[in-house]
Amino acid sequence: MRRRDKWLIAVGVLIVALVAVRVALPSLIRDSVNDQLQALENYDGHVDDIDLALWRGAYGIDNIRIVKTGGKQPMPFFSADRVDLSVEWRSLLRGSLVAEGVFHSPNINFVQGETEAQSQTGKGVDWVDRFGDMFPFRFNTVTVHNGTITFRVPGIRTADAMKATNVEGEVTNITNVVDKEKETFADFHTTADILDGGSAKVSGSVDPLDSKPTFDVNLQVKNVKLPQVNPWLRQYIKADAEAGDFELYLELAAADGKFQGYAKPVLRNVNIYSSDEPEKNPLKRIWEGLVDFAANVLENDEKEQVAARIPFTGTIDNPKSSIMETIVSVLHNAFVSAFARSLEGSISVRNVRENLKNVGEPAPKDKDKKDKDKKDKNEKDKDADDSKSDAPSFGPKRN
Repeated sequence: MRRRDKWLIAVGVLIVALVAVRVALPSLIRDSVNDQLQALENYDGHVDDIDLALWRGAYGIDNIRIVKTGGKQPMPFFSADRVDLSVEWRSLLRGSLVAEGVFHSPNINFVQGETEAQSQTGKGVDWVDRFGDMFPFRFNTVTVHNGTITFRVPGIRTADAMKATNVEGEVTNITNVVDKEKETFADFHTTADILDGGSAKVSGSVDPLDSKPTFDVNLQVKNVKLPQVNPWLRQYIKADAEAGDFELYLELAAADGKFQGYAKPVLRNVNIYSSDEPEKNPLKRIWEGLVDFAANVLENDEKEQVAARIPFTGTIDNPKSSIMETIVSVLHNAFVSAFARSLEGSISVRNVRENLKNVGEPAPKDKDKKDKDKKDKNEKDKDADDSKSDAPSFGPKRN
């Protein structure tokens, strides 16, 4: 056999082998992904198919579904029509080998059940790491198109669940490829439609590499018609809204295990009345009375709106909110002026670090305090003795 023929055979065998590997790879990757999903604690998952695009270092996942095991929930915790994972070429040009992910029509269903077993909140799983395991490189950009987020609680029918649709969002610079000097270098922004006509916008930044939560978040909710949330009003405050518009503005920042922020709800043209069913819970009765009082008695005549600025500060493990400041805020708004319907821009990571330095710090131990008091007393006694020895003598002199 001529040498040229040997080379042709070798090349042919190599091509056949490469084609065989290419044909087998999608199935191998699909099986690997399914194994990872089925190994999740308290959850189980499955993907239907995998599509490869080797020329651009990418693959797509079709019909991914993750369910809570043992929870008997009617909806999966997470599902998506398709997820595209690929090398991020613009970062590769900067010398960083990172990945990007695009989620098409993802659905997340949060359920707060009466027990932990009935709840479906995603608790107990680091989902960022789990999705990161599906691609060999760290993710730098994550994009969401046409997403849906649903939240249900006991006493609220599935049809009346809080739902955000047409969710569009993106998180960029997760690995700090574009080196930024600010602490929260990864930026994110999300928009969504809520409650049949309302809109929501979330934006901010985060440091995903910090061991303690470090972030700066702004939230705006607009154009919500209060009758849309009547099932929730009936469940929690035994009231109904015949009319009214609702808006919410919120700023929240966290650093060094502490957080600071405010929530500013705005009610306009409100017509709320209590349901006939008596409420036995005293806290709910107080809240129901506050709603009627704020909406009907303290309504700003000129603006026909009621608003409150609700500040909150504390540590991540021990949040606190001041009800007195909330009530004062409602009174101030009712008799003086309505809040400007825009974000203040007053909350940031820097504010948290400067304003909450001592929040959550342990108090000095009694022993340390006693030692300090004793040391201070000894120093005072010594100063007194020195003063006596240096003072002039007015008594008779001895020879």
